[in-house]
Amino acid sequence: STTVESLDRDHQDQDDADNSESDSESCLRPRRNSDAAVKLPLKLPFINLGMPKMGSTSLHTYFQCGGYESIHWECGKSPTMRGKRLFCADCIKSAIQAGLPPFSECNINKTVASYAQIDRGPENLVQVNYLNEIVGGVPNATFILTFRNMTKWYMSLTNWQSIYSEFNMRNRFQRANLIGLPTGVGRNVSEFRNFYCEYVTRVREEVAKYPGRHKLIEIDIEDPKVGWQLEEVFGVNRTCWGKKNTAKHNDKVSKEELQR
Repeated sequence: STTVESLDRDHQDQDDADNSESDSESCLRPRRNSDAAVKLPLKLPFINLGMPKMGSTSLHTYFQCGGYESIHWECGKSPTMRGKRLFCADCIKSAIQAGLPPFSECNINKTVASYAQIDRGPENLVQVNYLNEIVGGVPNATFILTFRNMTKWYMSLTNWQSIYSEFNMRNRFQRANLIGLPTGVGRNVSEFRNFYCEYVTRVREEVAKYPGRHKLIEIDIEDPKVGWQLEEVFGVNRTCWGKKNTAKHNDKVSKEELQR
């Protein structure tokens, strides 16, 4: 029978798995950003390819604090629908499906330097389902890939809104039918871990196809030194970094929920 002690061991094994590989090889830990990426001017715009509940709001406020014009999931107002909000994910998807450049249908200022969130939640996670089109369709960019402990991410997704609500972020992921996470998958930490690992590998391989056009910056949002690392790469003072939109009461997820 499953005991509390065995669940504790399983939970610790999962955390150990997140940290078992070297920094340069692990799909669950950021690779060290190359000296070239740090020393050379980064290409605009900055586009965050990270997942929901992985620091998009913190990136948005960080770049704003540094004087950059930053967008967080809204890409202006619709020119044809009386000023209705235009979500980045919707205009990106529409443009790609029409065979146009990814951001061509987004009604935004040309001075925008940062896209801190381009998805509209699991239901329109364009960076996953249209990764190749986004990376290949942007002339120049610095892409950002965020990381965090997988168990903590799972707990954050589960606690977003309510662990009993249909709007629970984890449940929405399970219904979304994403590349690497088909409908019904995402019942535990392990399935989310496999999904994110596959996604990280895809991002690294895709960005690497365009060495003269793009750079990829990888950061662990839970690293105590992340502010320093961001300052080294982007030149924005480390004091501009701070975790935003963090969930409260992340301890509500039971061991049984984590391991089922």
